[in-house]
Amino acid sequence: MNDTILSRFATPYEVQQRLAHVVKRTRRSRKHSRSKASAQTGVPEATIRRFEDTGEISLRQFLVLWNHYCDLKDLNQLAREDLRSLDEIDL
Repeated sequence: MNDTILSRFATPYEVQQRLAHVVKRTRRSRKHSRSKASAQTGVPEATIRRFEDTGEISLRQFLVLWNHYCDLKDLNQLAREDLRSLDEIDL
């Protein structure tokens, strides 16, 4: 993907932070502690804390959390599309 296309929207770090914020906000809105989230998803509590604080997480663990707290269908659709640029993403 062309770096200039990506930079028009956000840096990778900013996207990481936004995704972490969405998961954290959704977890809290459901009144789930990190411990409960860990028990329900199998993602270690320390990993959830690190993700929410820094945005750092493995792709597999991110997908597990996103599937539990958000809608994996949307991410799956992005992965299936043959996009030429980020302008074609309909979010």
